Amino acid sequence: MTNSIPEESQSITFLGDFSKKLATNTFFNFVSRCWNFTVTFLLTPYILWRLGAGEFGVWVLLSILTSSFNLLDLGIGSAFVKHISEYYTRRDYDRINKALSSGFIFYIAFGAALVVLGLALEGPLFRLVRIPDGYSAVFLLVLIAFACLNISNLFLSALRGIQRMDKSSSVEIKMTLPSVLGTVIFLESGFGILGLALNAVAISTLTALLGCWTLKSVLPELALRLRFDGGLLREMFGYGAKLQVSRLGDLVGFHIDKVIISRFFGPATVAFYEVGARLAAATRAIPLVMISGLIPATSELDARNDREKILRAYLLASKYVSILTVALVAIVALEAGALLHLWLGHGFEQSTAFIQLLVIGYGANIMGGPASQTAAGIGRPEFDMKSTGLRIVLSPVLGVLLVTRLGPAGAAAGGAIAMVAAAAYLIWIFHRDYLTNSAWTVIRDAHLRPILSGVLACLAVLGFSRVAPQTSALEAFRYLAPVKIALDVAIFSSAYVLLLIAFRQVTRIDRNNLMGLLAFGAGFLRHPLRERVKIYR
Repeated sequence: MTNSIPEESQSITFLGDFSKKLATNTFFNFVSRCWNFTVTFLLTPYILWRLGAGEFGVWVLLSILTSSFNLLDLGIGSAFVKHISEYYTRRDYDRINKALSSGFIFYIAFGAALVVLGLALEGPLFRLVRIPDGYSAVFLLVLIAFACLNISNLFLSALRGIQRMDKSSSVEIKMTLPSVLGTVIFLESGFGILGLALNAVAISTLTALLGCWTLKSVLPELALRLRFDGGLLREMFGYGAKLQVSRLGDLVGFHIDKVIISRFFGPATVAFYEVGARLAAATRAIPLVMISGLIPATSELDARNDREKILRAYLLASKYVSILTVALVAIVALEAGALLHLWLGHGFEQSTAFIQLLVIGYGANIMGGPASQTAAGIGRPEFDMKSTGLRIVLSPVLGVLLVTRLGPAGAAAGGAIAMVAAAAYLIWIFHRDYLTNSAWTVIRDAHLRPILSGVLACLAVLGFSRVAPQTSALEAFRYLAPVKIALDVAIFSSAYVLLLIAFRQVTRIDRNNLMGLLAFGAGFLRHPLRERVKIYR
């Protein structure tokens, strides 16, 4: 294979059904992610105010402990999107029904086992992360909520597998409304952290019911039966077991820092880390939407044996994700203090260091996302498995080593270094073993110039702050912080875009793609119902 595709063949004009479906799915994922991020952004200060840093940290730790048990599902959940996508491409409704029925039975049994195992290990786990006594009932409810959540994810995965992200996103958005309402009611009634757990059980149950009803309305051929097909699940297990390593890596990469911090400094310090992590996660949330449709899309292309389009989608996704991610990482790192002050007010200044360290790791992680998602879509999750294995080893080792020298920020630094190393390794082995070319091609064409442009644009912002130091003083006033943020973003964005053009990272092909996307989007927004029917028909 050649190292690159001719430029004229790389254009995505949004005239084909595949491109329209991918763009539409990405749009709905974007709406869902933005909505969920907005809800989290607004709700977090309220929950912190009602619970306090100590109980908020306990809530975060209980969620981590419970989510770790989901790794015992043998990778079945991870395999549903790909396999349902393949069955639906062939219109094999019998296998879709068998997969969903078997998965439903499996997750009922798995949920019961999860609750029993969690209760059996409660004592050792609580001692490990220094959770005080008195939270047993909360832990039980959180376990039940996660058991119900697995069932709801089964139906949402099926919707994503048939590429109806409009429906799966609709379910998620609808359920945030009762979730927020329940949170406020329980906390205002004085239930505290127990109220959050009760609300979680109710919402996960309602989500499962709504997800099932929505899937049935989209796929009338759906028929859940109490029949278990072990052979079909074993087939999924062969694929899902490899993805399970990736799930373990996500758990370790994004949460082991909190466990280490809690072990050394207690749950209250976890609260400061968590608010920093939630703000830093914005650098992943939006770019992640851009690649969220790659697994079902490349799975469909792989079923058609269309390798050229798979490569084209990967290269363009890498390029555009890199441009957006570098900008977000730079802005969040520059404005970490101002954003925190605007969001939570005084008292969380120590979270600034967490944000600035974490955004680097999160940015590297998402820049390796196109390789990860493409590999998963074509049935080659072993690339992600290998890079995740590296992250699983490095994250706790570096976290413990650095936390003893740098304090709580050391855990974040260790996690960030591990993510950068794992992302670089993933891109290298994906190019070596699947694309059979040098990883330098995508680094040169997709990553290098945005990173250089981002660094120079940051220097422009810092230089302006030296020339006009009064603008930095605005950060001290909570409701003037947006003025400082907006000014810095304007300077950064102008410099960044001009540098990208000067370095020829943005080409005629990209302008054509943007104009095609805007034209398609304008038509979609003018007649959303008609266009949805045409695209998903």
